[in-house]
Amino acid sequence: MIKPVAHPPRRRLSDEVRDWMLAELVLSGDLEPGDRLPSEAELCARYNVSRITVRAALRSLQDAGYIAVRHGRGSMLLPRADSIAAGLDRLCPLETFAAESGNRISSTDQHVEAVSFDDRTARLLGVRAGSPGVVVRRTELYGGTPVGRVVEHVPDGVLPPSRLREPGAVLDRLLTDVGVEYTDCDLTPVVLDRELAEALSVDAGSPALHLDELARVGDGRIVARSQAWLLPEHFRFALRRRRQE
Repeated sequence: MIKPVAHPPRRRLSDEVRDWMLAELVLSGDLEPGDRLPSEAELCARYNVSRITVRAALRSLQDAGYIAVRHGRGSMLLPRADSIAAGLDRLCPLETFAAESGNRISSTDQHVEAVSFDDRTARLLGVRAGSPGVVVRRTELYGGTPVGRVVEHVPDGVLPPSRLREPGAVLDRLLTDVGVEYTDCDLTPVVLDRELAEALSVDAGSPALHLDELARVGDGRIVARSQAWLLPEHFRFALRRRRQE
């Protein structure tokens, strides 16, 4: 049985400052697209943090498409897109990305089922074939429209049954209760079969983005597998490519 980590790690200060900026400056409505954010010095004083922390928070907002940073001119608020923007290197539920876009993802058609894992799923999770676990299935709604179908496999003992029956992303509970540090994620284009298409109210054969990820704690142990089929017109994923020296 996999034992939960007792004390999940604290969030980085720059992430907390980014979230404060997002709530107070980007999503509050006090600033319009094209308006400038306070200067770095003003932000340092406002949040009582260093310039390094403020710059890291601003970079995160820039990577997510909320602001444009111009050297010598400061940071400018950009118009918000209707799609959900997400950085591929940032680990948090889709609900969080939607909230940062000023919208809300809700769940419907959620089913929680006790299962014995088949050979392939057991191999991916690093447990024996036939090991007990739970499968959570749900449909994600964005503005009342189905935008994604999610299936999560969790081995027995990782989370209490009562926590698995709660609505919304299991990842959120894995982050807070179990101390998940990272996931290994594959992102591939697929076409939807009839069952998935019906869940998303689209035609069979419609394109989708398939996310298949394994959630791991600090020592590398796998504590869950999550698959998501997302309609591409509602999502925009971004990553930063760096020059190799």
